[in-house]
Amino acid sequence: MTTSLKRAGTVLLSVLLLCTLALSAGATSKLRVGVKFWKTGSDKESMANSGIDTSREASLTRQSNGTYTLTLPIQQVSKMGVTGYLTGLTIGDVTYNGTVTGDVTKDTGVLTIKNLPASVLTGSDVNKALTVTCNIQMDLSLLGEINTSARMCIWNK
Repeated sequence: MTTSLKRAGTVLLSVLLLCTLALSAGATSKLRVGVKFWKTGSDKESMANSGIDTSREASLTRQSNGTYTLTLPIQQVSKMGVTGYLTGLTIGDVTYNGTVTGDVTKDTGVLTIKNLPASVLTGSDVNKALTVTCNIQMDLSLLGEINTSARMCIWNK
């Protein structure tokens, strides 16, 4: 009888460990996403949209605290002959400064924005887009960072 109890306890412990591993693996799930910025009050693309490198993959990762991390491949954007790149977003009164890694001039730049709310996953319908302000760092000290209003869509690919 003790051997049977030991075997049953071992099986129960194995199942419990397997369930724990499965739950912890699901705590952070990475989605391949599409991202697009639209002009406010229009169905035309925003200037910020040209700063996204669509030839590389964007992803949205759900964190265990319920927020999202957006990993966005970025490229240079030009305005009036001056180049720059996307550095973050403002949603309502909250600014989400990103971390830029890689080299934007060599098309290896990646912008990582953490702690975004769940409302960023809007779907591809422009009518459901989230109103944001895009922060763009320009290469001239006179311009510094410029902000442009846009509507943002993020959808699961």
